[in-house]
Amino acid sequence: MDAADERVARAIAGDQDELESLVRDASTVLRATLRIDSRWSRNFDVDDVLQVTFLEAFMRIKSLECATMTAFHAWLKRIAQHNLIDAVRALDSRRRPDGERRVTHGAGGESAHTLLLRVSDREATAGGRAVMAEQIQSMHDAIAQMPKSYRQVIRLVDLEQKPFAEVANELDRSIGAVHMLRSRAHDRLRELLSARPR
Repeated sequence: MDAADERVARAIAGDQDELESLVRDASTVLRATLRIDSRWSRNFDVDDVLQVTFLEAFMRIKSLECATMTAFHAWLKRIAQHNLIDAVRALDSRRRPDGERRVTHGAGGESAHTLLLRVSDREATAGGRAVMAEQIQSMHDAIAQMPKSYRQVIRLVDLEQKPFAEVANELDRSIGAVHMLRSRAHDRLRELLSARPR
């Protein structure tokens, strides 16, 4: 194993400083390979994509199966490309609002209920309010385990129902970055909920 591959192995083993160094080194290459269509460039930029990509890399480094520099770069590039695609899809879908996709706000925690149904593979149960309250509490517990930026975007967009532009301003991010974060936050929440006992 050469020195570069050993760095990747250390990062996979949990060396956060090594991972930070690898991500920093890879940022130049990623920056050069990501292309954002001019239709979307006013909504987000390469730095927005990279921020979400690097956050995801820190959360998922243990999923990298091959401890080589080549595999690390390919893995990171794939994450960045998926984040870019998610951002474009989210912005494109904003042009065509879908009532099913919007979390509704109302009395009695309806926004939390709608979010739970959206990210879980669970159906609404006829078990009543106690079961739903338990499931919502479980969802809130899962949200509490997530990185701060994921927690913030779920709270602001999904639970407080703030417009994307307002959330972007509040988080000092572009609208596209908020869409990317929300998509990844929903993915992560879905994973956390599916790992919990039913």
